[in-house]
Order: sequence, then C-alpha cells, then structure tokens
Amino acid sequence: MQDNIINTLFNLFDVSNQLDFLYKEEFGDILTDYTYTEMHTIDSIGKIENPNVTKIALNLNLSKAAISKIIKKLIKKKSIEIYKSPDNKKETYYKLTPVGHEVFEKHLKMHESWCEKDKTFFKKFSKKDLEITFEILSKYTKLLETRLESIKENLK
Repeated sequence: MQDNIINTLFNLFDVSNQLDFLYKEEFGDILTDYTYTEMHTIDSIGKIENPNVTKIALNLNLSKAAISKIIKKLIKKKSIEIYKSPDNKKETYYKLTPVGHEVFEKHLKMHESWCEKDKTFFKKFSKKDLEITFEILSKYTKLLETRLESIKENLK
C-alpha cells in the first residue's frame, strides 16, 4: 500500500506540473515565457515591501545565488527593474515593470482559478476525510522540508 501512495504522490507532482503548464497557456501567452520559479519571483516582488535578494530568497526558500540568477533573467525580460532607496543607497531593490505587473496579475488569476476548481473537488469529501488528509500531507511536507534542509546543509 505504501508503494501505491508514493507512486500516487509522484504522479500528483507530475500532473500538477503539467497542469501548471496548461494553465499558463490558458491565462495568456505571456506566462508561457516564464518558468515556475520566475513567476513566483515576480509574485514575491509584487507582494514584498522593498524586495531585495535576501527577502525574495527567504520567501521562496531558495538560495540568494539562485535568486540573483533569476533576477538577471527577469531584468533581461524587462519584467523587473532595479531601484535604490533614498534612505539606503547601498541596498538594491526590485520593482515590477508594466510587463511584470501583467505577469503578476495573470499568475494571480491562474492561482485563483486553480483554487476555485480545487474547492469544488474537495467539497465532495467529509470533514473527517479532509482532516486526515490534511494531517498526513502536513506531516509529509514537514518531512520533505527536513530532507531539503539536510541536503542544503550537506552542500555547504
């Protein structure tokens, strides 16, 4: 039974990635030009006050080096731009350009649509079933996060 559950989870991740790709198609050609991580970086920049590499990395649970690479790509795509605060000339911050705002808004609508469809699906289950599922998935997520942290530590 455990093997079936693990295989189902892997299949869930795979299908989720495929759906993400198709949702990008559905919500506009502009989203197809962006990777999952690029869209979430734009989302972070759109939501975080005075976003810098450190804040974005913490928000997305990625390294600062990874965020720096993504930032360079997003600047090249003219989705974000650099600015400096009058209070702190050393620190580099990022803001969305009009293109970045379009990606931000479409990405937000994509997530809202996905959530609405999921809510309809989950209404079919009892509260007890959902509580058990939530508990199992929460514990599994914590396990994966622990593994992730361990791998990151070993890479240092």
